[in-house]
Amino acid sequence: MVVKFDAEGVARLERMYATPAIAEQRARTRAALAPRPGERGLDVGCGPGFLACELARAVGEAGRIVAIDSSPQMLDAARARAGRERVNDRIQFARGDAAHLAFPAASFDFVVGVQVYLYVPELEQALADVARVLRPGGRFALVDTDWDSCVWLTGDRDRHRRVMEARITDFADAHVPPRVPGLLHALGLRVTHASVIPLLELSYDPGSFSGEMIGVAKRAAIRHGIPPVEAEAWEADLRRRTGNGDYFFSVNRYLFVATK
Repeated sequence: MVVKFDAEGVARLERMYATPAIAEQRARTRAALAPRPGERGLDVGCGPGFLACELARAVGEAGRIVAIDSSPQMLDAARARAGRERVNDRIQFARGDAAHLAFPAASFDFVVGVQVYLYVPELEQALADVARVLRPGGRFALVDTDWDSCVWLTGDRDRHRRVMEARITDFADAHVPPRVPGLLHALGLRVTHASVIPLLELSYDPGSFSGEMIGVAKRAAIRHGIPPVEAEAWEADLRRRTGNGDYFFSVNRYLFVATK
């Protein structure tokens, strides 16, 4: 599936990925994956290229990163970022499908997929392809969200439930993490690291991760059948929570590293 983004969609994702919460998520992901100089890595669903550029710095001049995404617009943004950060000579960008990796077996020292697999209907096939392209001893880092973990302080919990249930129908599977350890084990991969990365915000900021997420969730809910007036009332409730103690948002990301 090709995901299309307009200029504002790309800019919005770049703003979200630049927030402190997501920068910390990337730092924890890199620490658990432990990329080394000279390694060859694959970034599945690279988006606007933040992680790919950081991995390129980690593998150094002798290493290489291949970064794939289904969206031409995201690949353009990622190429531009790599140029600005002067790591474009270490990264190969290409259109790609997470469920059908177009690489020979044993091609990579590590593979990473962050917030990708909840969009992939063929999850088992996608993970099997990761196992195939990893070299013996290679590592796979997966970060994803179970949307049951999302908590927002709201004035109307029934309305909030309806909006969020509509929002998560954007995903092929909004509850990937509980399935991951079993699926990796079945593929012969050994889980060597598992942890929770909580995103917690206690004050409203329109430029924060959750501040950006409000609009994303509202638009998705409308696309999936929530009346606009109801979705807009939900949004207005959250955005007016600017007083001390009026705002609460939390969601958990789950980080797994497995070794072949």
